[in-house]
Amino acid sequence: MGMDVTDAIETRIELREYSDESADDETKRAILEAGRLAPSGKNTQHWRFVLLDRTDDLETLADNSPTGGWVADADFAIAICTDPAYGYNEIDAGRAATHMQLVAWERGVGSCMFTVDRAAAREFLELPDEYDLTALLGFGYPDREIRGRKSREPLSDIAFGGRFGRELDLEGTGEDER
Repeated sequence: MGMDVTDAIETRIELREYSDESADDETKRAILEAGRLAPSGKNTQHWRFVLLDRTDDLETLADNSPTGGWVADADFAIAICTDPAYGYNEIDAGRAATHMQLVAWERGVGSCMFTVDRAAAREFLELPDEYDLTALLGFGYPDREIRGRKSREPLSDIAFGGRFGRELDLEGTGEDER
């Protein structure tokens, strides 16, 4: 532990391949706590989290996913459920997911979002009608060493000053990075 937030943001990648190492309960709790501590619109705290760490549960999620077959090999998954009565429920789920992913990464645990057949997953999770299955994340320790920084477009190509398309006038805008 001890990674700073900027380092975590610069090095965390979406990870879909995991080792056989299992996270302990304290690590899982810390990741769930990070989601709980995320901001929510009007401080509604309407999200609910479902931890899935049994092999057969992960296999069921994988079987019902067009993008997440890899989750069968994850250590655990977390379903983020939100109240769609709040028009910002998807934003709040994203904030909770980001908090979880950053705390996981600080502890050496990788993660990735994935999609599922929503009707099948809702039934499998026994999700009450008043909740939306808003996001799903798989987690696990990397099966390889992750090194270096992400390759991204220069800040000057994606950030503008005052109006869309106007040059951003800041020192060190990442021109030399790519």
